[in-house]
Amino acid sequence: MRTENIKLEHFKADIMNDVADKKRVIEERVDTKLKKEYETKELQFLEEAYNIIQSGLKQIDRQKNEVISKTQMENKVKLLHKRKTIIDNVFMKAREEIEKFTKTEEYKKDLIAKIKTHMEFLGEGDYTIYINYKDKALYRELQDLFPDANVFIERKYIEMLGGCKLLNNTTKVYLDDSIAKRLEEEEEGFLQYCGIEIKDEVGD
Repeated sequence: MRTENIKLEHFKADIMNDVADKKRVIEERVDTKLKKEYETKELQFLEEAYNIIQSGLKQIDRQKNEVISKTQMENKVKLLHKRKTIIDNVFMKAREEIEKFTKTEEYKKDLIAKIKTHMEFLGEGDYTIYINYKDKALYRELQDLFPDANVFIERKYIEMLGGCKLLNNTTKVYLDDSIAKRLEEEEEGFLQYCGIEIKDEVGD
């Protein structure tokens, strides 16, 4: 009986050892599997976190660039407005000085000389000479100096500032040498030189 009990005990011990071994193997497999899953999840979390950080950094850079671009554009517009204001003041004073000059004897001599030069350049023909409305006091004198031409006083609302415009009716050649035209060409060149190419956009 004692021997049988001993054998039973050994048998139970063998079974328990076998169970313990299998349990250990299973636990090791489970641990290995869980460890791999954990590592996989951890890698996924790290990748997601990295992508979120990169996306955030890109958005920050984009917003920063937008702010910089907006600031640069605002500064450029302010600079153009300032330049335009300065240029407007310069040409306003120029107009005032021209207005004074057109009331002088020197202006009258210069006007007569230019009309002669332009008629020689355009050649023979039947001429119409246009003069500024404010130069109407010179009408009779000019008509006497150029009896073969028709001197025409330009309408009041057409701003010539001074100078003359000539039309050779024979050749149909027209020449605008009004001070307003010359000043406009000077102003356009000055605006382009200063980087203001389209005046209307700057003034909006």
